[in-house]
Amino acid sequence: MLACAGLALCAAAHAAAVPADWWVDVANDRAGDIKTLLAQGADPNAVTAKGQPAIMQAVRDGAWHVYDVLAADRRTKVNVTNINNETPLMYLAVVGQTRRAEALIARGAKVNRLGWTPLQYAASKGHLDTVQMLVAHRAIIDAPSPDGTTALMMAAFSGSQPVVQYLLDKGAVPIVQNMGGHDAADWARLGKHEELADHLHALIQKTLAERAAQHARDTAGQAGQAPAGAPAGDGAGATAPGEAGVPGGGVAPTGAAPAAQQEAQPASAGQGAGSENSTAKYFSPEDNAGKPVPN
Repeated sequence: MLACAGLALCAAAHAAAVPADWWVDVANDRAGDIKTLLAQGADPNAVTAKGQPAIMQAVRDGAWHVYDVLAADRRTKVNVTNINNETPLMYLAVVGQTRRAEALIARGAKVNRLGWTPLQYAASKGHLDTVQMLVAHRAIIDAPSPDGTTALMMAAFSGSQPVVQYLLDKGAVPIVQNMGGHDAADWARLGKHEELADHLHALIQKTLAERAAQHARDTAGQAGQAPAGAPAGDGAGATAPGEAGVPGGGVAPTGAAPAAQQEAQPASAGQGAGSENSTAKYFSPEDNAGKPVPN
């Protein structure tokens, strides 16, 4: 909380130092005026009073000419973060700006990072071309968010069957659950994509059954190789709860829709640091009382 307050104070101090017309020029996509201010010594890394770096504010404003000017300035910090710990690449990913995202990567923007990732953001809106580009740049398919949510779960929530299938083809593990115990099928149901949810649920059950069968074979093989006189043990070949690699202590995922009353958004949208940076609130209506819906 103190860190967040510190960032806000720093942002406010930084905002006061920028030229008077800077943010008006950004909002109105006045690339020529921004170029002039930069040539006069303006800092391309200026931050709004709300902690938004100029390059990210340009994305929010749809000021693409200004964005291009800022992205081309060698002084611009391409891995800068806003008050929600988001980066410019994450912003480009969530709006599907594939070409600009790849150009920013060429300048050093990080594809993989701790916390929420550009891949999760692209998947949350079903941007297949952006997802493919990020994977081509070695994005970690099953990288977890702070609460364990993955790109596959975000793609399922978006209802994008092409992105879901692409991630599965690239090795996404369907049985993974986040810290709230929710898998991709649950996220698809939360997004009201029932057919996709049923497909994912069936795939999860099939994967669990295959892993259980493999575990049974492995156990039987180990029992058959036991040294003479060694106890065989009870129930050789049986699969105990949790032994099939199911997250959350072996509780098999169900196809039941999570109890959510509010529409979910990409994880950190509108969220600050700390416990708020979690998708748990989307599945627990009692925890949502009095909280605004992220936008």
